Amino acid sequence: MPNARAVTRSPGRRATAALCVGAIGVLATACGIHISKNGISGDIGGHKFSAAIHGLPSGFPTNVPLPDNARVIAGAGTNGGYDAAFAVSGAVAAGAQAYESKFQSAGYTVTNISAPSTTEVSGSGQKSTSTMVTLTGASFTAKNSTWMVQVEMGSSSSAVGSELKTGEFGINITVVSPSATG
Repeated sequence: MPNARAVTRSPGRRATAALCVGAIGVLATACGIHISKNGISGDIGGHKFSAAIHGLPSGFPTNVPLPDNARVIAGAGTNGGYDAAFAVSGAVAAGAQAYESKFQSAGYTVTNISAPSTTEVSGSGQKSTSTMVTLTGASFTAKNSTWMVQVEMGSSSSAVGSELKTGEFGINITVVSPSATG
C-alpha cells in the first residue's frame, strides 16, 4: 500500500496569511482606495486618481466637448489631468472635422491639425498569405484658458481589438491644465 501523507498547515502559516489579508485591507482603507464593478478611485500619498471602464473618470471637466456618436471605452484621471478613449461611429475624416468644430464652438483654439491621412501596410503571414491593412489617422490640439486637450484618432481596416465595432474609429483625448505643459 502506498505511503499516504496528510497535508497539514501550521498555525503559523494561517496566522501569517490572515495578517497579510488584514494588512492589505488596512492599507487600502488608509490610502482611500474605492474599487467598484466598473472602476477604481482613491488617494495614494496625496495623489488623487480615478479610472472607469465604459465611463469617464470622476471630476472629468464638463466644459471639454465629447465627440458625437460616441461611446466611452475607458477613462482615467489623476491630480487634475484626464485621459479618455471613445469608439465613434462613422469615418475618421468626417469625425475629425466635426470634433474640431465642436471645440471651436466651445471657445477653444484649435492648432496642430494633422489632417486625416491613410497608409496601407502589407504583411505576410504563414503559408505565404498576404494581408493589406489600411490605417487612417488624424490629430489636433485644442486649448482654452482652463484646458489643453490633445486629440488623437484613427481606424484600421483590420480588427485590432474587441472594443471597436465595424464602422467605428477610436478617439483618445488627453486633458491637462495649460500650465502643466510648461
